[in-house]
Amino acid sequence: MQSELMILFWWFMFGGSHIIGSSIPVRTFVINRIGTPGFKTIYSLVALGTFIPLCYYFFTHRHAGYLLYSSGYSIKLLAQFLMLGSIIVLLQGLVTINPIATMAELAGKVASNGHGIQRITRHPQNFAFGLFGLAHLLANPNVGDWIFFGGFIVYGIVSAMHQDRRQQATGSAQVKQFLADTSAIPFAAIIRGKQRLAPGEYHPPALAAAIVLFILMRLLHPMLFGGFGS
Repeated sequence: MQSELMILFWWFMFGGSHIIGSSIPVRTFVINRIGTPGFKTIYSLVALGTFIPLCYYFFTHRHAGYLLYSSGYSIKLLAQFLMLGSIIVLLQGLVTINPIATMAELAGKVASNGHGIQRITRHPQNFAFGLFGLAHLLANPNVGDWIFFGGFIVYGIVSAMHQDRRQQATGSAQVKQFLADTSAIPFAAIIRGKQRLAPGEYHPPALAAAIVLFILMRLLHPMLFGGFGS
């Protein structure tokens, strides 16, 4: 039980520092004194200072705790499809400028309409984290694994909600319009008729790169992280 609690502790340290650090009072206080680039630098260093110990502790205490179930072939196959989806969403998000993301904020590039993957969700990175966590949670049925990989799902949801609330309170008119026309929940804006799928807006090179990256990770995974009968 101690191992599982330590994994949970480091998740609270990482997630808590993220939420507190990006809260309006703390964010405003720091930016007023050292500027946005300085704030982003400190924010990133704190993130690394908590995420690295989280990953290190987990990888030195993998498969801790009770075995909840036996993950068979069908579950592992589903996990691989989820991982492919995670990589595709992540890369599409990275090549599409997001009005509420860090790079857009630093560059001053603000748009009020969704584009590409943002039509599905305005938080593609968070969606990718959630798919990653779900895929690995299904394939690793020990309690410690569920805490570690389940943390990616919880963090993806909570951080997206937190960012939306901050942008709704402090964002520009363009950003607020972007929030109104898109959805945090995947496909919700499309279902409501506010967005369309627009397949022509996606990046074919990023899609090809995602498939290649998935194949490489699938081949190297047993050597680097175990699994797949290694």
